[in-house]
Amino acid sequence: MRTAISSGRVVRLLPDAYVGAEHSDSFLARAHAALLWAGSAAAVSGTSAMFLWGLVESPPSHIEVLLPHPIHLNPPDWLVVRRRVRPPATAHIAGLAVLEPADAIVTGYGRLSPHTRAEPLYRAVRSGLVSPDALADAIRRAPRVAARRELSTRIAAAQAGAESFLEEVGLRSVFNTAEFAGLLPQHRVRCGDQTFRLDLYDPVTRTGIELDGAQFHDGSEARQRDVRRDAALASIGIQTVRFTFADIVQRPAWCRQTLAEVLRARER
Repeated sequence: MRTAISSGRVVRLLPDAYVGAEHSDSFLARAHAALLWAGSAAAVSGTSAMFLWGLVESPPSHIEVLLPHPIHLNPPDWLVVRRRVRPPATAHIAGLAVLEPADAIVTGYGRLSPHTRAEPLYRAVRSGLVSPDALADAIRRAPRVAARRELSTRIAAAQAGAESFLEEVGLRSVFNTAEFAGLLPQHRVRCGDQTFRLDLYDPVTRTGIELDGAQFHDGSEARQRDVRRDAALASIGIQTVRFTFADIVQRPAWCRQTLAEVLRARER
């Protein structure tokens, strides 16, 4: 072992935690070393846990672990240790103890840059990995949460039916006036052997409202899919009105006016 270390073939990450030199920068290797060093009560948390659950694309530069409050350790620069009297429940991924998805989001949300925070939360909700109610329960149980107010507002939007940042803006800031109080978020419609989910639906006029984010609606294939979907819905009497990301974010008043005119015309 001494020979391997002195020759550089093995690297010491933490006390009693060594790894082959070629793997010394690996996220998984460092996470395993961190839990080995921190003890059986530790768990991967925060953005590190979000990465392991597949909610963020790239591994964070620092491994974050959560420990029971009385335990004190002096971590290296690449390891962040946070403490909590009663650590939440964990699951196991790749042999690592990892916070359950709701607690992973609550502990990691505020550590992400502001412009990247919404998608991981909504990705977890869309995929069924976590429910909005479970997120609300997790934030109630957490004593300290970075960006708590923003996260609470976003969870409330998810509970109201939002499954993306664009839908959140639509529900909270665009179609949130009294004249749109009857709109149903995330309404599912069966059309033949297909089921479609409408971002918003007006049951009085049978109008579907779609908020088209560039991530899911760019490209010829996506456009063709949207056209076919709209045609299928029209065959059962549902007209689809689509608003783009730019319209929702930059022209909310125009969106409100346009939809109000469509609904009045459909009602007639």
